Amino acid sequence: MSTERWLDIPLDAAKWEPVMELAYDMLALLDGSCLPEHNYKHIALWNGDGSRITKGDGGIYVQEVGFEQADIGGETWGSSVLLAQRMARKAVDVSGHRRCIELGCGTGLVGFTVAHIFAESADGCLNDTDKDGKTVVMTDYLPTIMKAVDAGAQKNGLLETGIIKPMLLDWFEIAEQARLIKDREHVPIPQTHYLDGAQTDNLAANSANDYASTDVARLDPVNSKGSFDLVVAADILYEIEHCLVIPRLVDFLLAPPPSYNACNRYSEPASKFIVTVALRKTHWAEVAAFEAEMAKIPDLVLVSREDSSICGDLARWMKAPGNTHASNEWSADMCADVQRAMEQDGDETNDGPKQYRTYVFERRSSSDQLEKRHP
Repeated sequence: MSTERWLDIPLDAAKWEPVMELAYDMLALLDGSCLPEHNYKHIALWNGDGSRITKGDGGIYVQEVGFEQADIGGETWGSSVLLAQRMARKAVDVSGHRRCIELGCGTGLVGFTVAHIFAESADGCLNDTDKDGKTVVMTDYLPTIMKAVDAGAQKNGLLETGIIKPMLLDWFEIAEQARLIKDREHVPIPQTHYLDGAQTDNLAANSANDYASTDVARLDPVNSKGSFDLVVAADILYEIEHCLVIPRLVDFLLAPPPSYNACNRYSEPASKFIVTVALRKTHWAEVAAFEAEMAKIPDLVLVSREDSSICGDLARWMKAPGNTHASNEWSADMCADVQRAMEQDGDETNDGPKQYRTYVFERRSSSDQLEKRHP
């Protein structure tokens, strides 16, 4: 269409308003200076019986702040999608836990999913969950991310439950304060190809200033030792230093093994650390270092380790023996979800779908350990 013909089009305010609003949003995202309040991504989640979860139109909303403001922390990565989907179906069951902390929450998909499960387990009475002591502490280093998490919690209807508690956490700061490491090492914000060196330096400097000056609450190391029966994380292995400190931090935060009652049964579920990582060719050293460090913690037992793509995980679930998930009522929706999963899995290196590894560790007493299995 020529410029002249474009200008001759009658300016109908009702028709032009959404166009202008979209243009504003796109410019805001490209500029990186502001984020439209309604810029949310919707992740579909299914219960184990094939029904959609009751929150957020059958899924979870996350607000993405973009690379300019939060580098890799502003994007929702495939590892968090896979873990959230498996949690929603109880393929990875977190329903019996009460106090959860998420490390490096990013856009918050995993933490929001846990909060939804906690709320649903309260007999549908959401406002009673806080009285029951159920909490999901969602942590990250960047105040910008914490603001997006707060917005996402409100969008998902989780703020009123009192479950979500956004907090700042510098892994190395708390490790130093709790004397988990001898000497603090400088670990820069992981740099991606989306930002050049100058932009990354500016982001790091601004983030450090924001972290020091923000009024967002920080996790208190004095009161956090052994206070969580569930630690979750997704896609957090970017630097070797991270892989060395995360196991020590998990060991510090995770509650002791549960006690037996008179009937020789556990009074509560074993404390767990659940993490999904991307198996990138460029980060095998980090994966190996993480596994080696976790193996050094005597009472954290690896109970499962599973590799999968997002699409492969959904496909196996649909085809599992005895499942009736392929009913005509929603099979078209599920097929659409599988297609979106295929797009999320991508094909960056022509080696097939992206692969992810999900670990489940349990804290057990020495007398209860039948066999400790580590990679």
